[in-house]
Amino acid sequence: MHEPIAVSAASRRAAFLAVSGLLLFNLLTLGRVPEIPNADDGGYAAAAYQFWSTGHPGVPGYRDVLGLDRDIFAFGRIAAAVQGIFMWRFGVSLVNARLPSFLAGLLLLGLTFGLARRLWDERTAILSVVILAASGMFFSACHWTRPDLLLTVCFIGSLWLFAAARPGQVSLNALLAGLVMGFSGDVHMNGFLLAPIPLLFWLLLRPEAMRVRILTALAFAGGGFVGVIFWVGLHYWPDPEALRLQAAVFGGKTHGIRIVNLGVIGALCRETQRYLAWFWEARLHRNVLEGLAVLGCGIWMLWLGGRTERAIVLAWVSIFVVATCLMSNPYGWYLIYVWPLFAVWMARGFRAAAAAERPWQRRGAGIVFATVVVGYLGNLALWTGQSLHGPSYSTIARELRSIVPAQAAVVAGGEWWFALWDRNFTDAQHLLFRRLEAEVNPAAAPTGWSHEWSRLHWQFVVAHADEQRMLDPEEPIEDVESSLPADVVRDARAFSLAHGRVSRRIQTASTPVLVLGIEGEANHVAR
Repeated sequence: MHEPIAVSAASRRAAFLAVSGLLLFNLLTLGRVPEIPNADDGGYAAAAYQFWSTGHPGVPGYRDVLGLDRDIFAFGRIAAAVQGIFMWRFGVSLVNARLPSFLAGLLLLGLTFGLARRLWDERTAILSVVILAASGMFFSACHWTRPDLLLTVCFIGSLWLFAAARPGQVSLNALLAGLVMGFSGDVHMNGFLLAPIPLLFWLLLRPEAMRVRILTALAFAGGGFVGVIFWVGLHYWPDPEALRLQAAVFGGKTHGIRIVNLGVIGALCRETQRYLAWFWEARLHRNVLEGLAVLGCGIWMLWLGGRTERAIVLAWVSIFVVATCLMSNPYGWYLIYVWPLFAVWMARGFRAAAAAERPWQRRGAGIVFATVVVGYLGNLALWTGQSLHGPSYSTIARELRSIVPAQAAVVAGGEWWFALWDRNFTDAQHLLFRRLEAEVNPAAAPTGWSHEWSRLHWQFVVAHADEQRMLDPEEPIEDVESSLPADVVRDARAFSLAHGRVSRRIQTASTPVLVLGIEGEANHVAR
């Protein structure tokens, strides 16, 4: 461990004001950035809202596919309780749904500070918090209703507990860290995949006697086992057969096991692509400098740093390996798990360079750090500007509610749940789950847009992004088929042409929102 380095009151005050300003901006844009939420946001928010009514995190809009409307085994009750509390208390809105994520972000900043301070010193801890609070990934995660940020709190909290444990002793912290990671599986099931990594981090961090290592591992495993029993008792034991049938579709077909599906090379390429999508493929390559700072500081820590530095980097390597093998979701949600580690090791790298003997190294570190922070601020300004360029979500929601009357049956992407939650709402994901159910169980009733309309009697369709392209008669179908499954596109377009009437096209900063009125008689098909 390094000797603490005194931090002046002026430095603390400047850091506090900087972080406070970033957090205030984050809070004030909860309902505005991004312009339109992700479909997953609506699904998780619907499950959280239902949890506070029934005690079960199902998504009513998924309808009657294997009980997904009543209870989804992969959605944790802990996450649903946290994410839904403000909607339950103050009503459904985008801000109330996102506010728990913002508060989890505050807790994550505190834990990141504590981790860096335990490993190094207060200066590194303050710098870590500034970097994390300014980063685009943190800002983005605070604006999700997904549970990934809350899971990151559990993970970093477990690392902090191990870092704070007294050397040479079997600490209660190991048991607490195990409990945190065990219960994190009921935040998001990735918690079970990440669970061993805090113990590995401690083994790399501390050169303890074998007896201490074994007893600490047993204490950690014991705490984790309690969390596993909690999950099994809530999700599996009540109805094992129902869980197995649901898991065959929701998990087995939607996700699968990446290394089994793609092989070693394919899985490695897919996980690498997750990082490239952020660091390289963003517009104007605006995150490249951040990526170079992460890479450069990580290499320095791994090859020239001490045991503490290597432990942090190898913790990230462990996450990368686990994600490569098992985390099939290819999107950037899961990057938030590693961003506090990146913030900590960038802070450590910048601090080391600032303490170098050569003046040019100190100046260079200051210039790189300032450039990274300016890039962060530019990124936030760009995102906000894009969102302000079009109508706000609340404006679009009011227009949709004026078109779709109360009690009307409507199918829409999950992103519109916040606008139409009190209508007879079907989430467009229902069509995907029905299609996958039919693949798993050939005896299931036929599916497709027309079949589902005949059962659910939709009166309106609200389509955005891919659904808008598939359903909109003005979109050239050949162009749509080139980027989406042709059979799915043709099924949607046939339904639209046969029964759809364009009621409204709402222009946004990205793709338009298409509202179709559905005409014709829906013949009820019993299932």
